[in-house]
Amino acid sequence: MTPDSGDDAPYQNVEYLLEHGPAPAEALPTEVRARQRAVGVYSFTIQGGSGSDGLSLQGQLQTVYYLDDHSPETVISTFLETNLGLVDKATVKGLVRRFGGHGSEWRDAARTVLSEEYDLLAEPATSMSSGEPRDVKCWRCGTRISDLETHLSEDCSG
Repeated sequence: MTPDSGDDAPYQNVEYLLEHGPAPAEALPTEVRARQRAVGVYSFTIQGGSGSDGLSLQGQLQTVYYLDDHSPETVISTFLETNLGLVDKATVKGLVRRFGGHGSEWRDAARTVLSEEYDLLAEPATSMSSGEPRDVKCWRCGTRISDLETHLSEDCSG
């Protein structure tokens, strides 16, 4: 596929995503438009609001853009890095359920990311749902901390 003369914006984003992996809109070289799906640029987010699944989100979550070649694990990992504090504000059950709204492959990928990058599924279910603060492992430096958002913005050495 070759871009029409003077209309290579969608292809600039494809090139960026091929080189850098999934990314939020502000990282992309051009504005994302609806027609970019035709060249393989997809968007990913989860629904906000409050729900019975223990996930209550206030405000807007940032969308992450990706290509078909990107794994759901990579997309979810980038989504969580882009939306700092989401892991601290939500229960594991709530996150897995919201990611699972995109299909079982995304649900399984969320479990993998939360387990391997955040060490969240290794803890007993009772401590997850008790409402007590929990320590999480920073995916950048490996330190166990209770406030991931503050740690990433102020203390992280990774």
